Amino acid sequence: MTPATPPASHGTAAFFRGLIARPVALLVVFVTMVVIGVIAYRSIPVQMMPDGIVEPELYVTIANPGASAQENEDQVARVLEEQLRTLSGIEEIGSRSSEDRVSVWVEFQADMEMDLAKADLRDRLERARAQLPDTVEDVRIWSWNQSQMPVMFLALLHPGDSDRTDFLVETVIQRRLEAADGVGKVDVWGDLGDSVRILLDEDSVRAAKLDLGQLISRLSADNFAMPMGEVEDGGRRVLLRSDMRFRSLEEIEQYPVGRGLTIADVGEVIEAKSVRNQLYRIDGRYSYYIALQRDSQANVVETCGNLLAAIDELREDPRLEEFGFLVLFDQGEFIESSLGQLRTTALWGGGLALVVLLVFLRRVRLTLCVALSIPVSALMAIAWAYFGGGSFNVLTMTGITLAIGMLVDNSVVVIENIARLRAAGERSHEAAARGVREVGLAVTLATLTTVIVFLPLIFMTENPVLRIMFGELGFPLCIALMFSLLVALVFLPVTAARIVGPRPPLARRVGHALGFVAAGPLWVVGRCVALGRAAAFAGLRVLHALNRGALAVLTPLRW
Repeated sequence: MTPATPPASHGTAAFFRGLIARPVALLVVFVTMVVIGVIAYRSIPVQMMPDGIVEPELYVTIANPGASAQENEDQVARVLEEQLRTLSGIEEIGSRSSEDRVSVWVEFQADMEMDLAKADLRDRLERARAQLPDTVEDVRIWSWNQSQMPVMFLALLHPGDSDRTDFLVETVIQRRLEAADGVGKVDVWGDLGDSVRILLDEDSVRAAKLDLGQLISRLSADNFAMPMGEVEDGGRRVLLRSDMRFRSLEEIEQYPVGRGLTIADVGEVIEAKSVRNQLYRIDGRYSYYIALQRDSQANVVETCGNLLAAIDELREDPRLEEFGFLVLFDQGEFIESSLGQLRTTALWGGGLALVVLLVFLRRVRLTLCVALSIPVSALMAIAWAYFGGGSFNVLTMTGITLAIGMLVDNSVVVIENIARLRAAGERSHEAAARGVREVGLAVTLATLTTVIVFLPLIFMTENPVLRIMFGELGFPLCIALMFSLLVALVFLPVTAARIVGPRPPLARRVGHALGFVAAGPLWVVGRCVALGRAAAFAGLRVLHALNRGALAVLTPLRW
């Protein structure tokens, strides 16, 4: 008697028979998944590394004009360090004092929440303001993350300093680069800023008996802008601000210097370029140094392409024939190169997997059916990252590449069992339903055990940077495996029920020939095992002979 089938098996078989009986509905679902995956692949942001990688450090810069390095250390750096030592989660505090400026950096523990750390740091700086000198003008806090890295560094070669080069850089080159789609900020170093100079006549100053130190102090005291508080009147809130800055050269010329004289009587006021404190030279030519950052929502590769197009336009501009454009770093090119290498590796891996499948399955249609799970699962992993707000980066591509070799495992097990039952004489639909039901639980458990291995790496590490990196690597791999399981259990039996059948004579002869090819590695492995076993037996025989010889010599000697 045939043992009764459990009720659960009847329900599972009915479920798979229902799927196999609805090929059109499953085809629509399958095509929808592919279309969604293609749209996500074309729309997902492409960048080098994922967002959220933030270094656990904060930087503070304090401007203190007119102060020496020693004064800044005593009056600013030490005061700030005493306040910042009370912050929690600190690993190290350092400072650098120079003329007119103090720089402080604070390194936190890797698991520190940086938004909270920045708020605490801002609170400590406000406490320290009362102890800082009145000459402190500006206090800035900043941190660095991966998204703030410039997408391109550019050297702008020129023949030498002149008003013309600075004018063209500011009004033509910089504005054209800022107008490129996706560009958020353009920083130019090496140009000479505008300044106002007061040129005094020595004889006139001596005749007027002016105290230049007192005059400089008065000019500094009378050229300022500062908040004056706020006033509430009738429910309105008014912010007060005193702005006493000079607005024109004529206003400076009419500034009184004493004895009824003005600056215009003892000198002249002119606009001039500031004194150079930085100099760049590349290949023997002077150069400007330009860093270009993208907008937070822009695609890195597209932004770099737009910048390269803008640079080509600038090269063709006849007004800029004296300039040379040298791209020092292009993040878009680096990303495309890295992803291209990973893409090539993935294609080679998928191609080799396809060849191995063809050799062992010996059926072209089954091989193509099984191999289809690779691109579908990869596209759905990319779609999952896209709709989850992620990006397509080097780590994501690495995770998908690692998963390629495992994406066909479930499909191979299912299709092989269906083909076995079909060869045993069962009808195509029944063989497909029974074949996927028999191995469905096994392939599901095998896939879940592989997925579970990556979960501790993603969720159990305390370092937030490592958590992001492991997540970008592990999530695409796990999602691709889960979708490969879906393809193997839902879509593959529907196709197998309609393509698995008797083969033509030519296909059987080709499959028989491929059988010899597939048997070759097995023959080699069998021979290697046989040789190893023979070598082991020979070694044991030699050891046995040596043992008997030693005993034959040593036994008479013991008396």
